Amino acid sequence: MKAIKKKNVKNGPNRSHSRISLMESGMFEQFRFGWISALDDLKRKPFANILTICVIAISISLPTLCYLIWKNVNEAASVWYPTPQISVYLDKSLSDSAVNKLITDLKALEGVSEVIYLTREETLAEFKNYSGFSTALDLLEENPLPAVAIVTPQVDFDAGQSLRTLIERMSKLNGVDDVRADDNWFSRLASLTDLVGSISLLVGTLMVIALLLVISNSIRLTISMRKDAINIMKLIGATDGFIMRPFLYAGLLFGFSGAFLAVLLSQILMFFLSQSVSSVASVFETEFDLTGLRFDEMLIIILVCAMCGWFSAWLTTVKHLRHFNPE
Repeated sequence: MKAIKKKNVKNGPNRSHSRISLMESGMFEQFRFGWISALDDLKRKPFANILTICVIAISISLPTLCYLIWKNVNEAASVWYPTPQISVYLDKSLSDSAVNKLITDLKALEGVSEVIYLTREETLAEFKNYSGFSTALDLLEENPLPAVAIVTPQVDFDAGQSLRTLIERMSKLNGVDDVRADDNWFSRLASLTDLVGSISLLVGTLMVIALLLVISNSIRLTISMRKDAINIMKLIGATDGFIMRPFLYAGLLFGFSGAFLAVLLSQILMFFLSQSVSSVASVFETEFDLTGLRFDEMLIIILVCAMCGWFSAWLTTVKHLRHFNPE
């Protein structure tokens, strides 16, 4: 009895190890069967599946190109937009010490890069040079123009709210009569990039829906082709997970292949467009090169589309198996 017990104790870990090995080999065989079945389904109708992948690639290319347009417009605007300047008009009754204190307060504000102070005499001289009314102004007994502090803010292209906040803070300082911002071009370019970004988001949402519908339709047709095989697997006791696995892998392949082809097409189109953009930029005596997708952006697009394909196949397969009755 002791020998038998010792033998059982000795063989216990070996049995556990063998069970784990059997489970691992079974999972590997299921994984292998799922991929082989998915590839066989794709091989049965190669032309139709290639067309499906091309449709998916075009659906993904459209939002990808919209994103690239928004990205390059944003970069171009960030480089080319005119730096807005804020003109702070001082009260005429301020003394020299009060003016110096106000200029110090302006420089101390958060977001201020530079402050240029123009006295009333300097403001009048500049107005004469640029207005052409120097003779008429000489007839005036008193200088009607106030002293001006020209403020250059530390704002990025997409920081329109911070610029407005800075203007509000300046207008609340003691001794400030009026504040004017030369931000027309700033606002227009910011609105333009926001519009392009909104269009990109809308097109991207619609194309993702189209991607789900195209893959769902392809999986549905594949399920119809394998109806008899599904019926046999149901009769012999196959689980829904085992039956679903080839279709999930097929959806994953559709999403991955379409996204990979879309990324390739987008890069090719950006290469040809960059030559035209460079030619237009040379006409305006400037330089600008289009930037394509970075590696991390490519990876995100491929992974998201692959998961969308898997999710679409899962929804379609679950809906079919829920109402499937083996005969």
